Order: sequence, then structure tokens, then C-alpha cells
Amino acid sequence: MTVQEGDQAGAERARLGAVVEPPPPAPVGTVRAVTGNRARQVNDQEAHDFGISTDRACLEIEHIFYDANDDVLRHTITVDYSGQPYVTRHVPTPEELARLE
Repeated sequence: MTVQEGDQAGAERARLGAVVEPPPPAPVGTVRAVTGNRARQVNDQEAHDFGISTDRACLEIEHIFYDANDDVLRHTITVDYSGQPYVTRHVPTPEELARLE
């Protein structure tokens, strides 16, 4: 990697980091939080919904908050389509949690 390529990669990481908000405050009772992220290509449905190309990459950031019993309190996925964040939130029902046991 050349110096110029390294500078461009660093600038892109800084731009994405500036666009994506930090994780939300942990819910009351949270004892563990797991955070992960990955870059991926935009899928067909996203391209259709947002009028963007499937050639575009997006950044997906996932936050999962657990209580003392390891039940999920909050599951948040933020997808950044190059400056257009879209957030989905899911709190599992008791039935969903029972199926995981």
C-alpha cells in the first residue's frame, strides 16, 4: 500500500466514524454489551428501497445489550449507506427468547 492509498483509507475510516453515531446509552439493568461491525455490499432490497447501486458498500454496526440472565434487552443494527444512516431496533419477545434456550 502506498502512502497515498494509506491516507485515503484513513480518511475514509475517519469519515465513516464521523457519520456513525456512538452506541445508544445502555438500557437500565444491562450487564453486558456486544458491539460488532462489518463492511458489506448493498443487497438488492436495499438498492431498491433507497435508490442506490448494489455496487455500493455499506457499513453495518450491531449492538446487543444483555441483562444478568443473558436475555437480550436491546438489539440495534445501524447501516450506513455512505452518509445516510438507517437504524433498525428489535427487542425479542418472551417466545423468541424461549426458542433460543
